[in-house]
Amino acid sequence: MSRLGLAFVVVLAILTMAIAVHLRVPAGYGTPPARAQRRLMPHMNAIRSRITGVRIQASGKSLLLQRKDGRWQVLPALEAADDARVQEWLDRLAEARILAPRTRRPAQYGLLGVASPGQPGAGASVELMGVAGLPRLLIGHYEPRLAGTFVRRRGSKQALLVEGDLTASPHAVDWMPHPLLSLPASAVLQVDLLGQGGQRFLVDRSLEGTPRVRAAPPHLHQPLTVGVLLLGMFDGFDYTGVQPYVGPPAHAIQLRALLSDGSLLTLMAWRDARGRPLGDLEIQGPVGGLPAAAAAGLAETAARVGAHTWQLPSGTWALLNIALYPPSAIRGGLGNATAPALPARRADDSTGGFP
Repeated sequence: MSRLGLAFVVVLAILTMAIAVHLRVPAGYGTPPARAQRRLMPHMNAIRSRITGVRIQASGKSLLLQRKDGRWQVLPALEAADDARVQEWLDRLAEARILAPRTRRPAQYGLLGVASPGQPGAGASVELMGVAGLPRLLIGHYEPRLAGTFVRRRGSKQALLVEGDLTASPHAVDWMPHPLLSLPASAVLQVDLLGQGGQRFLVDRSLEGTPRVRAAPPHLHQPLTVGVLLLGMFDGFDYTGVQPYVGPPAHAIQLRALLSDGSLLTLMAWRDARGRPLGDLEIQGPVGGLPAAAAAGLAETAARVGAHTWQLPSGTWALLNIALYPPSAIRGGLGNATAPALPARRADDSTGGFP
């Protein structure tokens, strides 16, 4: 083959490969340039201390992160936000650089998640409050392959690929501190679990700290294993949703835990009409009281955990049922009053009653 023919073959192969790659990569995607460009929010760092709130609207839900006296709150939940989580997100937003322009075609906005509110593929609408001049943003999908998030400024036709994960959740639970409680298993001296039908599981500790099962339903083959899990369930006790407080129904499972400082923790757990496991928590101080500092800390914790009804993780709900009811009852369900079947997770289960 002549040199001219060989060159023609090479050029043809390169063109064929380029066309194939173009056809395989969806519209709006591509490899970002090696060098980061200008910042998405070029003036944000200079005025960050004046930002008093972040409003996030997405999927028909609205959330406000509000800074008051130097601390962040989640509204409408009226809960303290995880300050580190909020600051980390603001840091990423302030430092984020534009990697590449994407599309100006409205028909492609939905593919990137940056369509206008109310449209298919709408982005999360984000507004920084307290300062003028910062653009409202429509934040779309994070693309791990490109290490960037698709963003469009409200009123602009140009969709952008911006470095880092800038996704903003409209759910209060995603901005609140986790876990709800962190009590080491050694701090729990006794757990008394009661079902509506009279089922009971009671586990405590000996003077040496060894777990002892005092009462258990006859179906349990390894009650001590279940007892150890119950004693340790408040070590990293978490939640998947939060909603305004509702009192427990009469059929709720009751758990009472006696703590080493003499305080009593009560959990009332049930499943609502949507199949979500919910729980109300109450903490009572010891009869003899505590030193001032400890009493103040206990009061603050008690006020927080008792302010809302919490959606329980599926594992917590399963443990409570396993300790009380035989597998056949759990699978078949005896109605919401006793041992309902374990609920399937819903796409919106993480929201609870707040956005």
